[in-house]
Amino acid sequence: MRASVWLAFTPQDTLFIRDGRAFDAGVENAAQAVWPTPSTIAGAVTAAFGGREPCEVRGPVLARCDSTGERWTPFFRTPADLVRREETSEEVLRLSPAPAPVGVTTDLGTVPQWLDGAGLAGMGPQWGGWLSGSTMTRYLAGNVAVEPVHPKDASGGSLVHLEADPVDVEPHVGLARGAERTARTGFLYQAAHLRLRQRWGFLAECVVCDGWDAQRRESVPFGGRGRLAWVEQVSGVNWPQAPSASVDGDAYPDGRVAVYVATPALWPEGWMPPLRTWAPGSELVAAAVGDAQPVATATPGERGARPMNRMLRWAVPAGSVYFLKFADSDHATTWAQGKQAQAERQERCGTGVHGTAFGRDPKDRLRTAGFGVVLTGVWK
Repeated sequence: MRASVWLAFTPQDTLFIRDGRAFDAGVENAAQAVWPTPSTIAGAVTAAFGGREPCEVRGPVLARCDSTGERWTPFFRTPADLVRREETSEEVLRLSPAPAPVGVTTDLGTVPQWLDGAGLAGMGPQWGGWLSGSTMTRYLAGNVAVEPVHPKDASGGSLVHLEADPVDVEPHVGLARGAERTARTGFLYQAAHLRLRQRWGFLAECVVCDGWDAQRRESVPFGGRGRLAWVEQVSGVNWPQAPSASVDGDAYPDGRVAVYVATPALWPEGWMPPLRTWAPGSELVAAAVGDAQPVATATPGERGARPMNRMLRWAVPAGSVYFLKFADSDHATTWAQGKQAQAERQERCGTGVHGTAFGRDPKDRLRTAGFGVVLTGVWK
């Protein structure tokens, strides 16, 4: 039997996390920190439990704590199919796949174009930023319209949206070091660190099994050498809800499932999720995928030693959306939420893919570290 525990990590210093690409301080004079990845948060979780690894870690999830210090509100990358009507417009709309035969023929076949609320083909300028968990629930339920709306008056209520990352960029000056960690004369460089604003942090869902008795530490290394984050167990946090069947409709009408990528995904086929293996019977109708994101993964060293076998990979970025079509709503619901799941699919995907890492074997370390957590919704 598995249980879910949510941990909150509040950095106490700037974040300086590299994405794995080589940086030579003698040639380049600026280094840029990046957002924490699933491998970053999984390492912090393991450290928080004194070196013990839970069955799975799902995160990181950006979150803001209220003034009481008790309630956390999660935020998610704005889905790539939400765009501005124009570059300078405040009106937002949700794209939908263009009906056949509109499309562009490429080496990969006929790729559907997108239609905005006025029936015009094209993508349009992306909205960007972050959506709150409650707004994401409305998005997954299909309540963010394909017609242009103002974010402050959308579908009967405002869309809680952040325009940009809640961080301040701080320049730091560093000195490159040699193999023995001695200074290299003349090798000065500037590094841009990220400092989260007050009451912001990261959440991680930890899936633990029966008999789990590891004691949690109050602080762990996070965001670079010599930097710490406070750790606390929190309650009242969940992934945005999957659609539910209404009185006069199905959860996924006509088997249409929108798959939202909540954490960077590393799939064997690159940008394409492994649907033949992990979503049998589905058809990919369209996708809105951002630029590939470089991430570094590593095999942890023994007893706190530095990570070994560091590898640079290119991930599908969070916020990407895939539009799938199943035979009917029952098949879609079974796959997304696990209702009446077949034994083989149950073994691979657990009780449904919503809120879980997708596309790899259950014990694959990229899956258990939290790469490729997806949420399921509807599209029209």
